[in-house]
Amino acid sequence: MFDVSGHLDGLRCWPTERLVARRDELVRVQREARVEELAVVRVLDERGQIDPTIGRDGESARTVRETLETARALESLPAVAAAAHAGDLSAEQLGSDAEWAARAPHVAPADLARLARTQSKPTVDDARARYEARSLRMWWTPDKGMLHLHGQLPDVMGAKFEAMIQRLTERAKPASGERWARFEQRAADALVGMCDAVEVAEHIETPTAASKPLLVVQVPVEGPAEMAGVPLADAVVEQLRANASIEPVLVDEDGVAVAVGKRAPVLSPKIARAVLLRDGHCRIRGCEVRHGLQIHYLRPKSWGGSDDPSDLAAVCTPGGHHQMLIPHGPWALVGNPNQPDGLRLVHLDDLTEEDALQLGLPPPVSV
Repeated sequence: MFDVSGHLDGLRCWPTERLVARRDELVRVQREARVEELAVVRVLDERGQIDPTIGRDGESARTVRETLETARALESLPAVAAAAHAGDLSAEQLGSDAEWAARAPHVAPADLARLARTQSKPTVDDARARYEARSLRMWWTPDKGMLHLHGQLPDVMGAKFEAMIQRLTERAKPASGERWARFEQRAADALVGMCDAVEVAEHIETPTAASKPLLVVQVPVEGPAEMAGVPLADAVVEQLRANASIEPVLVDEDGVAVAVGKRAPVLSPKIARAVLLRDGHCRIRGCEVRHGLQIHYLRPKSWGGSDDPSDLAAVCTPGGHHQMLIPHGPWALVGNPNQPDGLRLVHLDDLTEEDALQLGLPPPVSV
């Protein structure tokens, strides 16, 4: 049996230089073994022997999935695999693109991942897949009287949730003389507090807007806009356009930020307020939600739309209605928003010629 106390006593007699050299040797061995393990996992995966939905060998299901994804990607990234096997890359750096293999040993894992992410812009299908993958599971352990939560939120939803929980948690201060609760405990309090806020909001007659997302755009424009460091598809940016604030970041040739510009809303706040007051609630027929509203372009700006209120309507986010609309989703609001009953919800596959004309799309093809 390994005697850790005795081993530590022995190591304490070693000179520092020998300890450093031994650690470097062990790191190289670990990294070499990790690459060989990933190769074995890849072959076992091909034979259907790896179940990514359950944990194994003392690891969580999430870790198993991450290992499996890296193993699958490594075969097409020989430069990364070679550098990792030589001991030049850590396990965190293995999933990065081969383009960054030469730079990886000198770049922190978080920075390396960010650089790799900004090289490609997510597509509409990528954005829709992220949104479809959203989930929240809840289950009770009655004997302990505890409700358990597990889930995942895509780009915009995740950034909004994280920012709000962080803000509310940092506001939660103990009474004078009392000790601070742990961050996780205050975060739990913040989540329940958000539920209480919704209860209050549902009884307020005045329509309220959702919190403004912050889009970070690099200047010169290379790569996608980001939210909380996550690259967004153009369709998602278009959907957020009327509700977002944009923060331009001047970058040098290597993508390093050298200056941050003034943060400003995209749509005039006066126009946004006018639309909220005109509509009063979500304009999806049958929805009476008055809180968490966002402004939606009936005809997206990239399709030729404008900031005129006749091209704008208030829709809700709590009910998921804004997320389902164009250009991110497959549904469109068509008609005259200035009339209380002037808007219809239509699937893109069911557009009439008049609907297509309003949206700036080619007329539907008759079969």
